[in-house]
Amino acid sequence: MPARQLLPAECRAKLFGHLGALVAYWRDLPEQQLLAGNADGNVTQERLTGLLFSMLSTLDGSSLSIPGFLLVPHVSPEERAEAIADGEKYWPSEAINANVEMHAAFPFQLIPPKT
Repeated sequence: MPARQLLPAECRAKLFGHLGALVAYWRDLPEQQLLAGNADGNVTQERLTGLLFSMLSTLDGSSLSIPGFLLVPHVSPEERAEAIADGEKYWPSEAINANVEMHAAFPFQLIPPKT
């Protein structure tokens, strides 16, 4: 079979399959392993931050089976013009993660503690 580019639906299926596997991994990780080195940690917090880290790593291209992705805000010309007219900050139309590893840059301390 000759080489060919994946169809968008095939790309989505691969990405969704990988993300689903990440969810299952973090859901099923034994608590003892999850809390290794942090016995007083919150299990839910550890699972969710682990999942977030894994998803950001996937976007960065750290997965063996999925390439990295550029995150480009989808801003219409009208939205941009309106923000400029109102003197507001507006989203760029270029990748916000070019030359940045999202999993390394994410400020996990911004996640509010459970109250």
